[in-house]
Amino acid sequence: MDREELAPHVEEVARVLGNNADKEEILKELETYLNHYRVTLDWAKRNIVKKKGGDPNALQGGGGRKTVAELTGSEQSVDILVKVLTVNPKTIEVGGAQKSIVYGLVADETGKVPYTIWETEAVQLKEGDTVIIHNAYTKEYKGAPQLNLGNRASVEESEEVLDVAGMPSGGGSKEVKVSELADGMNFVIISGKITKLESKEVVASGEKKNIITGVLTDETGSVEFTVWGESKLAEGMEVRLVGAYVKSWRGMPKLNLGDRVEVQVLTDGTLGDVSSGTPKVRTLEDVELSGGGMDIMIRGTIVDIREGSGLVMRCPDCKRVLQKSTCRVHGKVKGTDDLRIKAILDDGTSSMNVVFGKDLTERLMGLTMEQAVKLTMEERNPELIMEMAEEKLFAQTLEVRGMVRSDDFGPMMIAKEANIFERNVRDEGAKMLTDMEGFN
Repeated sequence: MDREELAPHVEEVARVLGNNADKEEILKELETYLNHYRVTLDWAKRNIVKKKGGDPNALQGGGGRKTVAELTGSEQSVDILVKVLTVNPKTIEVGGAQKSIVYGLVADETGKVPYTIWETEAVQLKEGDTVIIHNAYTKEYKGAPQLNLGNRASVEESEEVLDVAGMPSGGGSKEVKVSELADGMNFVIISGKITKLESKEVVASGEKKNIITGVLTDETGSVEFTVWGESKLAEGMEVRLVGAYVKSWRGMPKLNLGDRVEVQVLTDGTLGDVSSGTPKVRTLEDVELSGGGMDIMIRGTIVDIREGSGLVMRCPDCKRVLQKSTCRVHGKVKGTDDLRIKAILDDGTSSMNVVFGKDLTERLMGLTMEQAVKLTMEERNPELIMEMAEEKLFAQTLEVRGMVRSDDFGPMMIAKEANIFERNVRDEGAKMLTDMEGFN
């Protein structure tokens, strides 16, 4: 969408956020979500409003017209132009009574989607017709959206021509890397190596189901995935997945492989040695927009050492940090010593909370926990280690790798690797001159 088409949506977001909303900033964020992450317009608007402290429910209820590839499985009201591929009547039992429904497939030039008509007297579809379905809603099933036509839905015949026969595989999405995944992306095409695989039993809609979970890794990072149907995947296999769906789970983007996902097995070695690779350095703005990830590398400057850093006492049972020798779950306990740093990292595009555990804190500080305990007791200053961390690490540039989760307070990284980044001024200066010459 161009800026003219986005203008009314910018106005709507600004209206919800109030008079102080920066419309140019809203426009830039919408363009980033739509053009870079290829999420739906409805999802992008709701996420911007939520991130800026507004109420997403204050946005207009209707999602407008969408393509099949744009469906997320969470639309409350959507219009869609499709060609009817199949029509199948069926009788089911609801609340002890028999009910007639119709199910099948519809498609446009971006993909296919299953549908169910719940009010068969009010809405009829005919195979081969091209129609505009108004006021449908969607739900997610096995990681993929399904279209539902309830009592608010209506159907309008259309003379538009849809090239369904030429529908591209995977819903028309282009191939992406793990680092580009974001919540709400549909019909994703992605290649990687299966580095972990296991079976699990879960309860879905009151029924026990067996699913497969695993980790897919490429040269930019790793992502968890769930297979909701039969699977022939094996650990160590290199694959290309066509038509996956991304949904946030516990604050991180997660791939879902539904019934319609095509798994293409690649020849071993096609992707190179991705298992031992290091993810590329990403900006904090990029990480914030995507929602997080299992394995992310960032580079930034420490601008604050937060309260709760330094020497802490933990509950021996649940490992929570004690307050005045008291665990909020187990009450008064004899705590165990631990060492950590809670910092804010900034790279100029955004900032992020980062937590360094005992081992990384010892290495960054250059002292052991035993030494930290001894110094604290000698100085009789419980804040000593935090003060030392501020003196040693404030304004230092670090390269940090770890897991990033997002919640209502934004993204937070649990670091597993960290190194002070030594800048090579000569090389950076040469690169700057080269870049400048390129503009001449």
